[in-house]
Amino acid sequence: MSPRSSIATARPGIEAQTWVVTGAARGLGLCLVRQLSGLGARVLALSRAPGPELPGVTHIPYDQADEASILAAARLVPGPVDHVIHNAAIRGDTGGLATLTADHLAEVMRINVAGPLLLTRALLPRLSPCATLAYVSSRAGSFTEGHDPDGDYAYCLSKAALNRAVAKLADDLPQRVLAVHPGWIATDMGGACAPDDPNLAAQRIVSLLTGTDGPATGSFIDPEGRTILP
Repeated sequence: MSPRSSIATARPGIEAQTWVVTGAARGLGLCLVRQLSGLGARVLALSRAPGPELPGVTHIPYDQADEASILAAARLVPGPVDHVIHNAAIRGDTGGLATLTADHLAEVMRINVAGPLLLTRALLPRLSPCATLAYVSSRAGSFTEGHDPDGDYAYCLSKAALNRAVAKLADDLPQRVLAVHPGWIATDMGGACAPDDPNLAAQRIVSLLTGTDGPATGSFIDPEGRTILP
């Protein structure tokens, strides 16, 4: 039986679920943590600095640029884990080809691609067989739909690589693996002019991940479950 066909669908109610959220102290990550806390879930909030104290939320120090920090954080995560939302990322330089450097590209790829993969590997022994691994990606990583005038070469390349990593993980793991574009949301990364509300995006993502008829493993989707072309 292939990994894609062996995914279990039965999950406990959200009050009995354990969630891991990275980049949990601000932006979309904090919105996700607040949403999950309000629903009664147990949340392990991974971030460099702790966010606000919320019911059911435990902060775990985590620096996605540091492999030792990733491994240390994973050791503090109790199992079984029902959902992991890999949200932490950086946008980096936006000056286009003129200001791109090899070192900067390597840094963005290390944080946005290698970091989530290393955390995934470290958490495998703690994952429920029917867990969902959601990787917050971006339409900017799509060859077909990612055209925009911004000069964030490293960010776009990192999200394209992350999307491919999700497809590979979906082939290799029995758990459901998804790439999720949250929309252009009004956070520090998205900017104040962004049209989408991060709280609404968080609500939709949680609903998407807990739905009984959710998207298939390996999907690249928006928060409403609509497929984004690669």
